[in-house]
Amino acid sequence: MNIIQGCVRYPPAPGGAETVVRAYSEGLYSKGHKVEVITTDLYTETPFVKKKMPTEVSGIPVSRHSAFSISGEAHYVLAPGMVTSFLRKEADVIHTHSYGYFQNHAAWIKEKLQSTPWVITPHFHPSWSMWGGAKRRTLRDFYDSNIGKSTLEAADLITCVSGHEREMLVKEIGLKDDNIKIIYNGIYWNDWKEVPDSKIFRENFPEVSDKFIIFAGRLATNKGIPDLIDAVSMEGSKRFDLVVMGADMGLGNDLDKLALSKNVKMHRIGHVNDETYRSALSAAEVLVLPSEYEAFGIVLLEAAAAQTPVVAARVGGTPEAMSEGKNGILVEYNDSKSLSKAIFTILDDDKLSKELGLFGREFAKGFSWSNIVDLIEKEYNLLLA
Repeated sequence: MNIIQGCVRYPPAPGGAETVVRAYSEGLYSKGHKVEVITTDLYTETPFVKKKMPTEVSGIPVSRHSAFSISGEAHYVLAPGMVTSFLRKEADVIHTHSYGYFQNHAAWIKEKLQSTPWVITPHFHPSWSMWGGAKRRTLRDFYDSNIGKSTLEAADLITCVSGHEREMLVKEIGLKDDNIKIIYNGIYWNDWKEVPDSKIFRENFPEVSDKFIIFAGRLATNKGIPDLIDAVSMEGSKRFDLVVMGADMGLGNDLDKLALSKNVKMHRIGHVNDETYRSALSAAEVLVLPSEYEAFGIVLLEAAAAQTPVVAARVGGTPEAMSEGKNGILVEYNDSKSLSKAIFTILDDDKLSKELGLFGREFAKGFSWSNIVDLIEKEYNLLLA
């Protein structure tokens, strides 16, 4: 089968959707399919950073097209070269990722002109959860009703990474759910067969205290990191450090100032390599994901695989990426007091912490990428039947 995966960015560019596209691409390639990726030369979108990156990753050809952006509140990534690239490449199936991006319109053109079956995984975030302020949300609402809905309806299949994402597409966009299937995100279990060695993180970051709380993800306005800083300051600013790990989307300096004002010893360590990332999750006492919205939350599975308890905001697909009360605690979004109570309930109870960690590791085993790739391959075959 010839398969084209389309996305706005592709590794080594960081990000959750990027991780999914790579897992699909490499998994399908390993099963003997011919896979190509069509993407842009963006490394990060906010800030808008373009970077020279490889045209082949793990044996998979990657076409990286020059990206442009409409400025200001109307920010939108354009990559006209994608259209020609989609049309020229032979494909039995095209699969694009992320709602509201140019690759979907390029794929739509190929589907219309060449009748190529098209799958889209939206990684959908409702307009009220996005960055950019009221003006940008108004523009997004206009896009949803005038362009986004018709784009999604043109796809032969929509796959959602959680039941909640499907509900949002029905509620926010007005789609019918008869063309939507749920295929959860996953992790590379081979990377987690053994609990990661915490010593790797300790050796790289000796300045971090023995016991620390960790956040892992993009440093963006919708991730709730200020709430986490506030929660840590309530009880643990002197007992526990806070490690913030992930690519800075322009929020870093403000977080530094807030942590200093709250007397929280915060270590902002940026984007780290995979080995250090896994080690950091293993070394932490608890992972906290206080986001305003998550379509799923792969990091919750990764922390569980590292045998680390989790605390998360009860939003989006996060309840489906963990087992409430068994490997972690859910709280309401933007409630620093409840967040603090949940974090320190775990930190102050060694027996509970161990039980949550052990259950989480078993829970994470059910989300292996190899099983998930089998599911997406089955859906491709059904489209071609």
